[in-house]
Amino acid sequence: MSSAHDNKHVCCRIGGMLVGIGLGQIQEINRLVEPTFVPLMEPWLRGVINLRGSLVTVLDLGILVRGQSTATPPKARTVVTEIGDEVCGLVVDEVGDVVEFEASAIEPLPNHIAPEQRRWFRGLVQMHGELLLIVDTSAILQMSNDSGMVVAK
Repeated sequence: MSSAHDNKHVCCRIGGMLVGIGLGQIQEINRLVEPTFVPLMEPWLRGVINLRGSLVTVLDLGILVRGQSTATPPKARTVVTEIGDEVCGLVVDEVGDVVEFEASAIEPLPNHIAPEQRRWFRGLVQMHGELLLIVDTSAILQMSNDSGMVVAK
């Protein structure tokens, strides 16, 4: 991840939650295209899309982090993330602004958040009366790989 982008995050909505995805990990943001169904997938795997000749696995971030599927168009988007040589799409309900903050602004998650939800986040940042949960995309990509789905390389 580029040091110029380390503290910049794209704010996304997943239901009532505000989450931040590191700008340096985002390859592009697209309107939601219905992915091609792949049999025997986990519920959070929506399928695959063809992105300029490469198959990209699409994950429903809503199902992963809150147990409910994300919305459908017009506001839903696919955030194509890249970590190292792995690429996947994360479906969110809505994409907002890019925010920047110091690494020291990231606080630990409260203890009352269940472990199965905690694993998706690196911490939180207090933003103008709202909490921004910082997504740990490496945990999401690792889980996608562990499920047996092919993630583009």
